[in-house]
Amino acid sequence: MKNSVRTGPVSANTPAMPARTPLSMDEVRQLRSAEAPTWELTRRSLLTRLKDLGDDQGWQRFSDTYGGVIHSLAKRAGCDAAEVDEVLQETLISVAREMPDFRYDPARGSFKSWLFCLVRRRIADQFRRRNRVQRLRSDAEVELETVPDPATDPLNAAWDDEWRQHQLQLAVERTKRRVSPAQWQMFDLSALQDWPTERICEMLGINRAQLYMAKMRVGRLLKAELQAASDEDADGR
Repeated sequence: MKNSVRTGPVSANTPAMPARTPLSMDEVRQLRSAEAPTWELTRRSLLTRLKDLGDDQGWQRFSDTYGGVIHSLAKRAGCDAAEVDEVLQETLISVAREMPDFRYDPARGSFKSWLFCLVRRRIADQFRRRNRVQRLRSDAEVELETVPDPATDPLNAAWDDEWRQHQLQLAVERTKRRVSPAQWQMFDLSALQDWPTERICEMLGINRAQLYMAKMRVGRLLKAELQAASDEDADGR
């Protein structure tokens, strides 16, 4: 997992974390019971909410959750800043149009594939518009329109990359809400930034056992969140 998440530099002036007393057995049991992934709003329930076009909070949540991956794919496809914004807005419109008859059905395919098809069409629309203005057919448009098999689509690999990063970032955000700032800092420095154990312990004023326990717990929570996201993708639309 090293170098998978972008994290900011940690100041050398970060205050040392005081040593903690050992947890009681009751506290350990409480921590373990809290380690099942907790989703504030599942994808299924979110998509159900979107059937109400007046649910501003639901639509804002959808945009906040998936806007980044849509934006990144359009940019990687070769869209300029204005076209990227158009792809994002028109994808949201496309989702809204699908909602009245939408049914979350795993047999129809994965949500990831469904959303990719919508985004891909909106990217193709932008290249067609560019072609009309420039009177020059774009190479990217040729690729988008003439590849019938999604498995060979040049954007498919890019979408997979962006989706993995999107899922990882969501898992990180959810995990950070479930642990203390001190625990996340220890995990971040050790597992993500690969700082030497001695340096972390010296800077934070902790011992190896505290660092190991924090790294193990946060890592387990993050892994569970990633697995839950993967399972949700496997459930389909």
